[in-house]
Amino acid sequence: MLSLASYSRVASAATYVDASVMVGDGDKSSVRFSRHALGFKNRDRATIIADILNTLVNNPKGKRKTNIRQSANLSSYMSDKYLDFLLHNDFIKIEGGGIYKPTTKGLRLLQNLDLHYLKMAHTF
Repeated sequence: MLSLASYSRVASAATYVDASVMVGDGDKSSVRFSRHALGFKNRDRATIIADILNTLVNNPKGKRKTNIRQSANLSSYMSDKYLDFLLHNDFIKIEGGGIYKPTTKGLRLLQNLDLHYLKMAHTF
């Protein structure tokens, strides 16, 4: 399981991203990391992907493209680009009515991204 005991906080709580990830054995693992914890001003690709997946994980019924765009704070062009990438690589799926949901593969990716962010935060 992931532990955030020594994870440093940044000035604004609004920069945190929360997620609950279902692990393979059925346990729920809560993850919280900051996109600015490493001192970067702009988000990298992995952080944007994690933001999109977190948005979908936090809503079990799924979300429409507009809701994802707003929650992940992306432009129309950028959201289309990243959603196409995630769909093409089977990290998310579209169900009836244009509802996006994460796949098991997407949940594993999110868990791995969060783990790597935590490792990087500990090295700085």
